[in-house]
Amino acid sequence: MTTSPDPAARQAAALSRAHPLTMFGFDALISGAAKLRPGRIAASDALGGETLDHAELDRRVDGFRAELRDYDLEPGERVLLAAAPSVRSLTALIGLIAAGLEPVLAPLGLSPQALAAGARGVSAAALIGPASIAGESLEETLLGVAATAPSIRLIGSLGPGTIDGAVCLGSLDRVPTPPPAWDIAAERPPPTRKVTIGVLDQFGAPRFYEQSALLARSLALVAEARVSGAAPLVALCSPGTIGGLIAGPLASLLSGAPLHFVSPFDADGFLAHLDAIGPARLVAPRAILADLDAAGLLTSGALVGCIAIARPDEAEDGFRAPADSCPIVEVAADGAARPAAREWARTAS
Repeated sequence: MTTSPDPAARQAAALSRAHPLTMFGFDALISGAAKLRPGRIAASDALGGETLDHAELDRRVDGFRAELRDYDLEPGERVLLAAAPSVRSLTALIGLIAAGLEPVLAPLGLSPQALAAGARGVSAAALIGPASIAGESLEETLLGVAATAPSIRLIGSLGPGTIDGAVCLGSLDRVPTPPPAWDIAAERPPPTRKVTIGVLDQFGAPRFYEQSALLARSLALVAEARVSGAAPLVALCSPGTIGGLIAGPLASLLSGAPLHFVSPFDADGFLAHLDAIGPARLVAPRAILADLDAAGLLTSGALVGCIAIARPDEAEDGFRAPADSCPIVEVAADGAARPAAREWARTAS
C-alpha cells in the first residue's frame, strides 16, 4: 500500500497484523456473511431500487464474476469502476475482486479529464459504470474516456438504461442458479487477498491499498463510531472514495448493520426513509453537517450517530455540533482519522 507513515496508517498496519478478519478478501467476507445471516438485508437502494439479502448479494457477486469470463479479462488486469452509491456498484466492486481483477475506483463528480487520465495512468483494460445517474446519461462521458485510453477493450454498463457500444452486464438483473454442491469448489476462483484496490484522486492520479489495510481501517472506525447491527447504516457517500468505502460497505459487512444507499439524494425521500427504518447511523459528507443540524436531525433521535467524510480540499467552516448532538466521528476521504474533529465530536457524545 502506498501511504504516508501517519498515525492512522501505523494503527491500520498494526490492526491488520492482529485481527483475523483482515486475512480475508472482501469477497470471502461476503460469502461468510451469506452463511451467517443469509436472510438479513445486506444492501438496499433506499429510494426505490433494489434490496438484497446477504445470500442474494453473494449469488449476484458470483454471477457477475462468472459473466466477466466471457470478455477475455485476465486476472490482475485493472478495471476502472465509476462508483455510484448503489447496490449495483457494490456488486460490481466485489465481483471484480472475486474475478481476480484489480478495481480502480473513480468517485462521483470526477471530471472527464481526470477519469481519462486515470484510465491511461493505470492502463485500464475495462471501464464499468452506470449508464445514467439521476436521469442524466453518462454515455458521452464514458465513451469519451474510452476513446482517449487505448488500453480499454471493454465498456460495461450497470444501468439503468443502456450505452451505445457498451456491454450491458445482465447478471445484475437476475439471480444466478447456485451450482450443485459438489461443483462449488471447482467454481470458486483462487484466493483474492492479494488483489489491491485503486482509487483516483481529483486529478485522476491513482493510489493503491491492500484489502487487509482497508479492513483494518474499517474495523478501527467501527469501534470508534460504535457501529453495530442494532442500527442500519444510511450512506449518502459513494464507495468510490476510501472514506466512503470503509465507512459504508466495509463497516456494514464487518458489523452486520444493513446498508442503505440514498442516491440520487432527495431531501423528502431521505427523511421519509429515516422515518421508515427508525434510528440509523448516517454516513454523509462533512459539508452537510450544518444542514443536518439546521434540520434538527443531529438532535432529534433520528440518528444514533454520524460518520462525516471530509474532502481533502475542504476548508474548515467553523461548524461545531450542539451539545446534545448524536455522536459524530469525522474521517478524511482517504480513510484517515481526523483527530481535531474527533475532539469536538466526542463532546457531543
